[in-house]
Amino acid sequence: MHSDSTTENGLFMRKLTLLGTVTAAGALLIAGATPALAAEHEVGLHQNPPITADDPEFAGREDCPTIPADQDGWHFVLPTNDATFLELRVTFEQGGEQVITDFGPPSDKHAYVASAPGDTLIAASATVEGGPADFRLSHTCPATEASDAPEEQEPATEEPEEPGEEAPETQTPATGADEGGAGEEPSAEPIPATDEDADLAETGSNTPVVAASAGAAVLLAIGGYLALRRRGQAHRN
Repeated sequence: MHSDSTTENGLFMRKLTLLGTVTAAGALLIAGATPALAAEHEVGLHQNPPITADDPEFAGREDCPTIPADQDGWHFVLPTNDATFLELRVTFEQGGEQVITDFGPPSDKHAYVASAPGDTLIAASATVEGGPADFRLSHTCPATEASDAPEEQEPATEEPEEPGEEAPETQTPATGADEGGAGEEPSAEPIPATDEDADLAETGSNTPVVAASAGAAVLLAIGGYLALRRRGQAHRN
């Protein structure tokens, strides 16, 4: 009887130990699985946009180590130690949306974002791992240097050069050969002379000759008469 009781007690203790081991292992599995199921959270910005980098509430309190001096810097941070950034999404009025997946320094609890000088933050949200706590805008770093990028200039429009006023060319009137006979009077061809025209021409040109011949004849006649008269007187004497 005593040995049977001892055996039963041993079996019971073994079962109890085995049950405890299984329970502990289950508890560890559950404890490990629970954070994995609730690891990621979508959270929002604690402050209310719109916000500008020169806002006195945030500007110039600390440095922004990863932001160039010619851009505005924004430093976001998670307030709890058990949460880190997985993805940060910020939207600016002029620059649009930026998605940030590289965080720090010094850890993934910190996020730095750059924007054009003077731009306005209008929205922000994040995916975090760990506790579901809203993230905060810690401070801003307004740009302290002018951008080296050349300003975009509109291409200069060149006005077309006005053609110089040229004196009108003098044009030679078109001849009959160039314009099919137009613009020049046709050359007069000689008209054959008729007999009537010849008589008229001859009459007009011979009148002085006839008159001169008649005058000469009269003079000769007078001269002859005088010569004969002188001879007659000579014979008488």
